Amino acid sequence: EPHGGVARQIFHNDGILAFLPLADPHLCSIVWSLVPEKAQQMHEATPEAFNQALCVAFDNRLGLCTLESERQVFPLTGRYARQFAAHRLALVGDAAHTIHPLAGQGVNLGLLDAAALAEQLLKSQIAGADIGLLANLRGYERWRKSEAARMLAAMEGLKRLFGGSHPLKKLVRGVGLRAVDGLGPLKQGMIRAAMGLDGELPALAKGEKI
Repeated sequence: EPHGGVARQIFHNDGILAFLPLADPHLCSIVWSLVPEKAQQMHEATPEAFNQALCVAFDNRLGLCTLESERQVFPLTGRYARQFAAHRLALVGDAAHTIHPLAGQGVNLGLLDAAALAEQLLKSQIAGADIGLLANLRGYERWRKSEAARMLAAMEGLKRLFGGSHPLKKLVRGVGLRAVDGLGPLKQGMIRAAMGLDGELPALAKGEKI
C-alpha cells in the first residue's frame, strides 16, 4: 500500500523497526535494529522468510511487503569523540559522534554541527582572527559537545526504556506515551527536539544572519 510520505516506527522487545518513505509511493527504506543473533538470522533468511517476518513485525501496516534490494548488516555503535577540535581540525557529524538511529537524530546533529562550525569560522574571519587556531575553535567544540552529549543520553534512555518486556517498563511506556500525547506543550516540545529545533541553535538553523 502507498506510504503517503509518512515515516513509521515500531518498538518491539528485541528491536526497533522503521519504514522510511522514498520518492516512489510504494517503496520504503527499512532500518531494522535487532540483537546480533537475530540480525544475522534475518540476513541469512530466504527472501520469502524475510518478507513474512517483516510483515509480522510491522503488523501489516502497509499490507504485504516484498524485499526489493540486497540486505546489509552492520553493528550499531555509540561513539563520542574526546575532542571535537584540534589545531586546524574540526570534527562534525559522524566523525564526532554516532548515536542509535531510533529517532533519526544523527542527521540533525551533523547538520547543526556544520551550521555551528560555519558560524564560528565566519565570526573569526570577520574579527580578522586565524580560523584554524585551536583557541578560536574551542567555542564550537564546547557548544556542540554539550548538545551531542544531551542527545546521546536521551537516545540511550529511550533505547533502554523501549527495550525488554519487563512489566514495569511496559507500564511506564504506556503511561508516558499517553501523557505526552495528552499534554500539548510537552508534545510540541518533543516534536521540536525531534526536528532539531531545540537547544542552543546556530544562526543558520534559525534562519538568521550571522
